[in-house]
This record gives sequence, structure tokens and C-alpha cells, in this order.
Amino acid sequence: MRLVDLSMMITQDPNDPNVRGIERWTHESGPGRIGKVMAEFIGTVAEKQGISPVPVLDQHAFPDGVFMSNEVVTLTVHGGTHLDAPFHYGPTSEGRPAKTIEEVPLAWCCGPGVRLSFRDKGALEVITRDDVERELDRVGHRLRPGDVVLVETGWSERWPDTAYFTEHPALTPEAIELIVDHGVKLIGIDTSGFDLPTRTMVERFVTTGDTKHLWPCHMFGREREYLQIERMAGLDGLPGPTGFTVFCAPVRVAGAGAGWARPFALVEA
Repeated sequence: MRLVDLSMMITQDPNDPNVRGIERWTHESGPGRIGKVMAEFIGTVAEKQGISPVPVLDQHAFPDGVFMSNEVVTLTVHGGTHLDAPFHYGPTSEGRPAKTIEEVPLAWCCGPGVRLSFRDKGALEVITRDDVERELDRVGHRLRPGDVVLVETGWSERWPDTAYFTEHPALTPEAIELIVDHGVKLIGIDTSGFDLPTRTMVERFVTTGDTKHLWPCHMFGREREYLQIERMAGLDGLPGPTGFTVFCAPVRVAGAGAGWARPFALVEA
């Protein structure tokens, strides 16, 4: 068997509002940083033990003069590849309290994969119910409960260009409804979101006054309980439309509407 990574790295880029910053403790700066953090504690211990002079925690305390690395990452739960829970869409789903990310059953987070390819979709175009039906007919697959549907647009290849965030295609609620009607709980896509870019949705709302333009796929999650994997990558590395198993366990952030994830596919060689 072989593994196919279906995730995008978490990395800082000016175009990405979800990753606010990555502060790095280098091996070389580490001794000084840990020494500063622990200085007061070291002084207290030395005073209690009557130790003088007070030992200094610096580069001389570590082999080769270097300490361990550390990174402090500031980001939203939607930074990098992540899994949206029903709670992200609203307080309720299908008339019940919506599940937060730690409440999502792991059984929903894995299953036989089905890749539906829509690489012909251009900027700001949508994938309709008819598009999904035609693609399922083309690949010769009938959706079943427990399938994990992956929507390939090829848009992940544009990261970190501005177009990745501002021009990507999107799904429609009707397309999602067709998929979940077959018992599918987990759908993934290789764009930055299931809906059209935020500026486009807001512009259409302002122009028409119609609220249906505002996050329609996410709003659909209030009616039907399903999970979204956003910002996937590497879907072109799969062996075909089927023949692989997808795993996408999210990090359990208490009370959150999403969690970081590293989806991958297990492919029988």
C-alpha cells in the first residue's frame, strides 16, 4: 500500500488572513530565550539552596551550544487544510444542536474515496447538481453511505497567488444536496472554501440585495448535517476516481467549529 498526502502546509503568506504569524525559536536563539524565561525560577532555587554564584542557563548548558527548536503559531482554526464541523455553519443542524469539532464522530472522518474532477471550471464558476451527476456517470460510480467525496478543481496549484483566494470556483447547495442524499457525511475540495470568494459573494449581495449569495453552501449545513474539508491539495496524485480510502481526523479544539487536519489517502498498490 502507499499513502497520498492530501493536505496543504500551514505557512505564512500576506494573502492568507487565517495564518496571522509564526514566531520561531531557532536552535541558536533557544538558550538565551529559555534562560530568560527561567531566570527568576533559577534565582529562587539557588537562593533556597544557598548556591552562589547563581548558575546561568545559556548556550554553555547545551551540547554544541544550541537548544531545541520551538514555534509559536497564531492562526484561526481555518488556517491550512482543515475540517469544518456543523457548528461552523450555525448553532443548529437538522433541527438539533450543531456538533462542534470535538463532537464529530471519527467514523465520519474516513471512508472509501470518490474523486470528482471539475478542472474545466474557470474562475468564479460554480459546480452544479447537473455537473455532479454527469461526473458520477462519467466515472461510473454510484454514491453510497460512508463514501468520502473529493472535489478536484486544480485550484490548489495556484497557491499562494492572489487568485487562489479571490477567483476560485465553488460548489452549489444543490450539488451538495445530491451528494449528502446518498448518505455521504464528508466532502472535500481543493479550493480555499466551498463557497465563492468572500468579496464576490458580498459584491453580488450589494448589487442584487439577495441574501442567497452569502455563504450558501455553509448555510445549507444548517439544513443537512455534513462536514467540509477545505484547502486540500494533491488530489491529482490519486490513482483514479476510486480505489483509495480517505482519512481526515481533525485536531480536537474544544467548542470550535473547525479543526486543523492532515487528510491522506491509502492506496492499494
